[in-house]
Amino acid sequence: MSSPSISLCKLALGIAAGIWLGFVAVVLSCVLLLRLWPGAPLPLAGLSPAPASAPAPTPDANAAMFQQYLENQRKAQAEQSRQLEQSEREQRFNSAPCQFWRQQYQADPSEKNRLKMDGYCG
Repeated sequence: MSSPSISLCKLALGIAAGIWLGFVAVVLSCVLLLRLWPGAPLPLAGLSPAPASAPAPTPDANAAMFQQYLENQRKAQAEQSRQLEQSEREQRFNSAPCQFWRQQYQADPSEKNRLKMDGYCG
């Protein structure tokens, strides 16, 4: 019965050695890939110092840019509201009640039909 315990010990040591060697192989592969990879980042010591950044814009320039931004926002909002109003107007104009009262007004151009047409068509 002592022979199964020896083989069990050998099996455990073999598995441990395999795991250890696998770990070493993965680490060495990663090191080799990092050295041979063409787009690998350079070490920080090899980089030259960054050039001086441009001076910050003056407060007047910031205020002017902000005013321009606000003006662009106002223009965009006005354009958007104009498009929305136009689409609503077209939707009302193409609606069934508007078409009906337009035909009624064409057939009988009375004040009553004109008021109804204006009410439904806008």
